[in-house]
Amino acid sequence: MKVIFDPDIPEDLKEDLQKTIDEENVGDACKACGGDTIYVALIDNILDVKCYECGYSFLEIELSEE
Repeated sequence: MKVIFDPDIPEDLKEDLQKTIDEENVGDACKACGGDTIYVALIDNILDVKCYECGYSFLEIELSEE
């Protein structure tokens, strides 16, 4: 699936996020609409990995400072 990142997501996180999405076996198409594009949105300290076409949420990742 193609991945589009919210512009607010720092560049240094994108590679790790891509690996996490691949590890979670999101699949080749959205279960709800069949779309093939993922959008990663940053809302407060939560990354929402969802279908770009219909908004179906595949997973949420909470960010924490280390």
